[in-house]
Amino acid sequence: MPASAAQQERASAPGAAPEAGQEPAPDGAPGATDGIQAAQAAQADTRTADQIRADVLTDLLLTAAPAIDPTRTDDGPGTLGAIRARIQVVVPALSVLNPDDENRDPAQLIGHGPIDIGLAKQLAVATPVPWDRVITRPITGAVLRTDTYHRTAAIDQHVRARDRHCRMPGCALPAVSCEVDHTRDHALGGPTDVGNLATLCQRHHSMKQFTDWTVEQVGGGVLRWVSPAGVEYIDEPPAYAPTVRFAPDDPVPPGGPPDDEPPSWAHP
Repeated sequence: MPASAAQQERASAPGAAPEAGQEPAPDGAPGATDGIQAAQAAQADTRTADQIRADVLTDLLLTAAPAIDPTRTDDGPGTLGAIRARIQVVVPALSVLNPDDENRDPAQLIGHGPIDIGLAKQLAVATPVPWDRVITRPITGAVLRTDTYHRTAAIDQHVRARDRHCRMPGCALPAVSCEVDHTRDHALGGPTDVGNLATLCQRHHSMKQFTDWTVEQVGGGVLRWVSPAGVEYIDEPPAYAPTVRFAPDDPVPPGGPPDDEPPSWAHP
């Protein structure tokens, strides 16, 4: 006899028990899979949203890959697993070498404030990441050079303030819209130094990189360009207008100027 609609509905229900006279579904069959899913659903996560957030944060800090990551599609880390914490500690070299000198500058935890040299030395010894050397002017503290490809904000500010526009002769695109480029490619040994950096717009940056134009720095921010035809162009950073200074008037002698002599400012 054909099965009734109720019997068919019960037979197709997830996790339903087999009817009398029916064989149980073998492992891997849809009925068995539905039963497993039903058992897993019975053990639902009872944590609150705040507890889940706390657990995910703990996983990120301890393993860099949270166990609950909806962006993970396989055994590898998902988007959340790509998150890395990064801190920046600035330690004056002389302060580390001679920490007993009370006049040495303290170490700085960027975003927090000064930290003692003892803690800074512990960080220097414990971290497996190599430190980046930053060369600064001893008086002003202006950053001049780093040992890495990535520039500091201070170097970018210095180069943009010096160049003020794209350094391709004839291009006036403002430096704020340009890229700070290594004149000599960093991959070829060019340092991350204000003497090896210049602002170029995207068009002329690509022209320098992919055509026969060549450029070199000859000192003081001056660029020497050579066209594919061998024509040389010298581009100097634009000079700032001289500062206007007001000199004081000549001192007036006691009693004022003589009656027969006009004051010094009256002379033509």
